Amino acid sequence: MKPYTYLIKHKPTGKVYYGFRSANKVKPEEDLWKYYFSSSPKVQQLIDETGADSFDVEIRKTFETKEKAVAWETRVLRRCKVLDNDQWINQNIAGYIIPTEESNKKISEYHKDKPKTEEHKKNLSKSQKGKPKNYVQTKEHRRKNSEANSGKNNPMYGPCSKERAANISAAKKGKPAKNKGIPMSEEQKVKIRAAKASNPYKWDPETLAKRIASQTGQKRQKLYCSHCARDIAVGWYDRHGDQCRARLNTL
Repeated sequence: MKPYTYLIKHKPTGKVYYGFRSANKVKPEEDLWKYYFSSSPKVQQLIDETGADSFDVEIRKTFETKEKAVAWETRVLRRCKVLDNDQWINQNIAGYIIPTEESNKKISEYHKDKPKTEEHKKNLSKSQKGKPKNYVQTKEHRRKNSEANSGKNNPMYGPCSKERAANISAAKKGKPAKNKGIPMSEEQKVKIRAAKASNPYKWDPETLAKRIASQTGQKRQKLYCSHCARDIAVGWYDRHGDQCRARLNTL
């Protein structure tokens, strides 16, 4: 049967896990969450605590070979930076395991005050030869990276399923934006003004001509504002009615 990648979400915590499966002997939809419940110990622990029904599961993509499935899983996990985000249950990418504070401490204590051998020093020197210090990607390098991950090569390419869209919406519902109620600092405002001034948006002639043609002869819907005694276009009416300046000035 075809290998596949899958996405599972733990509904009580909102945490997600992305993985692949290649040892399935039945179709992916008959395998995932019926015979196979992920190889992740953390997922297994959550299943023991809250049950298998506490997860949303989704088959994301099928492949012809195991190698292609592994390569795609690695690309997605790196793209999503799962090792830097606590929202992800994944603890490794292609075998790279996230070290814990405890493991870091043990490694540090093991190597503490241990002098490097001459051979070790020579190997370190050899491994760094020819590598530029403080390397910064060139524009050409960034352009090639962008092209390599554009369109169908992008793991997030294409519309998400209705079920996934509903899950994302449910996860965000009721949660205020992180910057809500926090005023921008003067430094932020200066940076935004400078960015807009250096990159002013301009309509290209063809797009502008199409926009003008599509709106020529059309009558915009208007609403009457009793406070300033004017007909106001619907798109601007949020500044009128109870929020009208003429009304506020009389309060």
